[in-house]
Amino acid sequence: MDGIFTHILVVLTHYKKQHPMAEHLHKMTLMSALMELRAPLEALSLLPTFPLLRLAPKGQGQPVMIIPGFLATDNSTYVLRRYLKRQGFNVYGWDLGRNPGLRDEIYRKLEEKVIELYGQHQEKISLVGWSLGGLYARILAHRLPEYVRQVVTLGSPFNLAHPKSASEVEVSGPILRIYERLNPNASTDELMNGEPIWEIPPPVPSTSIYSESDGIAAWRYCVDPINPQTENLRISGSHTGMTHNPMIYYAVAERLSQPARHWKPFDSNRFHRFMFLRAANGEATFTNSNPATVSQSE
Repeated sequence: MDGIFTHILVVLTHYKKQHPMAEHLHKMTLMSALMELRAPLEALSLLPTFPLLRLAPKGQGQPVMIIPGFLATDNSTYVLRRYLKRQGFNVYGWDLGRNPGLRDEIYRKLEEKVIELYGQHQEKISLVGWSLGGLYARILAHRLPEYVRQVVTLGSPFNLAHPKSASEVEVSGPILRIYERLNPNASTDELMNGEPIWEIPPPVPSTSIYSESDGIAAWRYCVDPINPQTENLRISGSHTGMTHNPMIYYAVAERLSQPARHWKPFDSNRFHRFMFLRAANGEATFTNSNPATVSQSE
């Protein structure tokens, strides 16, 4: 219900006129917002694709925590977590209710949970963050690299330099204004002060999964510069449907299944290009051309 709530909210609020200086942005995001109507169809497409998704690489009990997006709860990631559990991963929600935005008090609780899971499993934790949840995942990777194995973000606008107002950025203006109303003390919050470390590629392997037709966050804010341990994977789909997109399910399972001490970029083979990660123009969507293997220190 969380994804559907956000999706309806976006479509309705985009009809409101914005500041004249943001007129072009309004036209662009209105069209993109209408594309978010794909989300229910993406959710319905999961059932017939589950037999194929079961062919994705299996886990071996690796611990994974999934962080929901803005205004969402663990309910929004339930199906994804259930799928990954069936694939052999130990998967956890964030257990903090509805995500109200970036707040230091919430970050501290997440930090405690990561350390707790590390103690429970005696191995590093992989973090999957949807939308704003991906920013939390990247902050955790920066501050707790000894506890974090890798980061996978789903449509997360981590390159959105701050501070910016709703009329200045290619992210849904109404959503930003809602965020500002829910977080009136954001400018003084300890997590928001100083350097926005979520914009910097994490010191652990990181995969950014994004869609160029994202109706909430412009894809340019959702990609990292390529280096030996960062990559960007482009999929086709909506923002609100990312936690129910079959292509993302496969890609996330494949990324999480890698051996603990070695990380390799996504293999852009014919099967991956044709079945799961293919751009509208038919070209491979995998953007990292560096085939090197990265060794991770334990």
